[in-house]
Amino acid sequence: MASNVSELQGEDLFFGYIAEYLDGELPSDVSGKFNELLATRQDKVEAFQENRGKFQSALGDLGGSEALKHKLRNLGQDDQIRETQEISAIAEAERTEFRGTLIRRIILASVLFGLVGVVAYVLMPRPAAKFDVIEYLGYEALALEEDPEGRLNLPTSDLEEVKQFVGNIPGLAFTPNVLRPLKGWNPEGVAVIDYDVMKVVAVNYVSPERNQERLHHFMVPGRMSTMPFTGTEGDYRGIRFRPYTGEKLNLVVWQHSSDMISILAGRRGTAELYELARAGTPE
Repeated sequence: MASNVSELQGEDLFFGYIAEYLDGELPSDVSGKFNELLATRQDKVEAFQENRGKFQSALGDLGGSEALKHKLRNLGQDDQIRETQEISAIAEAERTEFRGTLIRRIILASVLFGLVGVVAYVLMPRPAAKFDVIEYLGYEALALEEDPEGRLNLPTSDLEEVKQFVGNIPGLAFTPNVLRPLKGWNPEGVAVIDYDVMKVVAVNYVSPERNQERLHHFMVPGRMSTMPFTGTEGDYRGIRFRPYTGEKLNLVVWQHSSDMISILAGRRGTAELYELARAGTPE
């Protein structure tokens, strides 16, 4: 490459400055003439660039001294350009590694926060759902009226079988108490009603004397004092009852034992249900 640009023409100018052009260091005083030559020599630019890369690669296999290698290497690319490119490559590699590490940490943190959120949601105490046991058992009583055979877990007329079955139901939150024998009413069987919040046991009774009319005794865990009630409690022979009247069935509620509420549902009037409940509950 000559130092005097005016002395170079044609191919001499083109090949004299093609390396500077590819490295982005083409002198301004040469750029005009060089770009004119460049328009018809794109294939030579590509060939030069490809062969320079092959030359640099082959240079690494030479067995000459480091000084010779350095001199030959500088024919294709000088130290300053190579150093700049190496620094740029290192910086880009560091940025790539940093982004990868940051993304991995963000993903890991998101997973951990997600797991913590799930555990917190599972363990978080929730307010007790409103559960109107009277309303639900009113529906259950009507269902037992309409299809006793399909809803009873144990169809039996033997009171001892009823007691034995009830005493072995797993998962109850109370100790069940079956009513004492009720005059004019025979056991028909036992149903176990499993709500999400509790298990309820129901004993069905049938009266041959009243055209197969039915009576339903529900055993529920808890205390009567915690149940919402807006009516007036009645005291019948030492037991406090709460009456609930419906269009088809009436219900009476009482505290049968310390951990169990009894509910008697049927088509009898409230006074007669009081009498039946009192007769079935020990003094």
